[in-house]
Amino acid sequence: MSLERPEFVSDLVIYLLNELGVEYAPLNPGATIRGLHESVVNYGNNTNPELITCCHEELAVAMAEGFYLATGRPQVTLAHNIVGLQHASKAIYEAFLNNIPMIILGGTGPLDASHRRPWIDWIHTAQVQGQIVRDYVKWDDQPLGAQSVAESVLRAYQIAMTEPRGPVYLCFDVELQEARLPDDFVLPDISRYQVPASPQGNPEAVEEAAKALMAAENPVIVVEGLGRTPGGSETLQTLVDLVGAPVIEIGSAYNLPNSHPLNVTGANAEVLRDTDLVLAAGVSNLEAVLTRSVASASATAPVTPRGRSGYNRVFESSIPSGTKIIQIGLNDYGIKSWPSNYGRILATDTAILGDEIQVLKQITKVCQDSMDAGSRKRATDRIPKIIKIHSDLYDGLHKEVKERLWDQTPTSTARLASEIWEVIKDEDWVLVHGSLSGWERRLWDVSDESRWVAGGGGTGTGMGVAMGAALAFRGTDKVCVSIQNDGDLLYTAGSLYTLAHHDIPMLVVMFNNRSYYQDVGHQTAVASNRERSVETVGIGVNIDAPFTDFATLAQSFGLAGIGPILNAEDIGPALKQGLEIVKNEKRTCVIDTIVQPR
Repeated sequence: MSLERPEFVSDLVIYLLNELGVEYAPLNPGATIRGLHESVVNYGNNTNPELITCCHEELAVAMAEGFYLATGRPQVTLAHNIVGLQHASKAIYEAFLNNIPMIILGGTGPLDASHRRPWIDWIHTAQVQGQIVRDYVKWDDQPLGAQSVAESVLRAYQIAMTEPRGPVYLCFDVELQEARLPDDFVLPDISRYQVPASPQGNPEAVEEAAKALMAAENPVIVVEGLGRTPGGSETLQTLVDLVGAPVIEIGSAYNLPNSHPLNVTGANAEVLRDTDLVLAAGVSNLEAVLTRSVASASATAPVTPRGRSGYNRVFESSIPSGTKIIQIGLNDYGIKSWPSNYGRILATDTAILGDEIQVLKQITKVCQDSMDAGSRKRATDRIPKIIKIHSDLYDGLHKEVKERLWDQTPTSTARLASEIWEVIKDEDWVLVHGSLSGWERRLWDVSDESRWVAGGGGTGTGMGVAMGAALAFRGTDKVCVSIQNDGDLLYTAGSLYTLAHHDIPMLVVMFNNRSYYQDVGHQTAVASNRERSVETVGIGVNIDAPFTDFATLAQSFGLAGIGPILNAEDIGPALKQGLEIVKNEKRTCVIDTIVQPR
């Protein structure tokens, strides 16, 4: 429902956001966004968008990311001038890396220096505030009049939602926010400002790719994040079933049911060593797929929990020489010079710049129209072998859990994943964030994208992403499950306040290894290569003195807390108790489980 005619410029911003369908505005409040803040509350009645109070700007941005991952609908965040934007910048960078569209609304002190209050307005003002985040947003703007404010908001939405998607930043002078709109101001017709359609691939390149795929003896399809686009998983399934190619998933996003017999994720080395063609769709770092780390040359280097090879910088090819490579996606559109997230440049036989879902549909159509008897036979002959690889992979994983990992102390991540699955498998569940070393992806039945928000990212944003996704399901019967790292939650313990204050229910299962354990491997590798002691690798890494009581911490915010759970046999009953609290009391329950490092 449209709002009444706006009276002030900040009202105009809220009017436009309402018309664009924005539902939430996570924020940590500040003086330079006071006009926008007041307009949300009193002009917009705190509805569409609704303010979500966060204790840190990083959480506010991460919540917008999580909400988008769960719904496909972009949100806004409000960030107080320089210092608020600096706090938010890490999460904005993550949104940029993950192609998450959002609009960050910021404020600055009066641009007219003669109107600034002594001291406070000067430290709240920057010449070009967007410079803080310009290297990792798609666009930033600082409009100076009512008409340019309207155009800036509409353009920001278009840019954020145009592929490849990403965050944008708008900065509003405090005096402009609080200024009255001119009486003759004409409100824009939102229906006239549409997001452009995603680009398709060049037909000649599509034809070339399809012919190469049909002619290949052992093609492999590598995908990333296709399930986040409506119809993406179905498009992928149609193609792989048609051409009989194994699929490798990269990243944390959903692409294909893990039960699909051609999904061989986890058996990457086995299928890549014999391939003669790799088709990559939406893969952000193809080099990581096509190479493997070489074990350390140091004879003294011990085998770490992750193995020696993950901690050196020597790599070799995982595919045979002469393998054809087809690369599909929009990554080249998003390259910037400052962040080196684009990886090394790779030689490819066919490169198609276009929306990966649209291109896969194009390739499928060509294959359907032109597959001959030879290509059909090759596809048919490959499928039993691929199915066996899939079957052997999952049989082996389940056997490893029961025979080797089940009774380990502290609890293995594999057993924790299994225990969670036993409790939630008959519920309408969704994983809103986190991972247990990938075991949840192997042991749970992940059948469609509605179950899988998941997501990764740098330390500190995990709970924010989980909260944003859970916010999207607030008021439904979905059981939102978050796998939460201990070190990550210590960054943003204030997230527990937001969960309690806004009545966001979630089953939070702590992956508590009492360490920033990844760095144990790094310290081990460096010390070993220098032939120094590895007995000291926990210094500066372990967070076990004192032990953080996360259950009590949750209780202090009015949430439920269970634990710490030291014995594996106690995990199942605790999870059942936590599930009942989440379902019946509609509040978050934090279950603190103590587990192995990996």
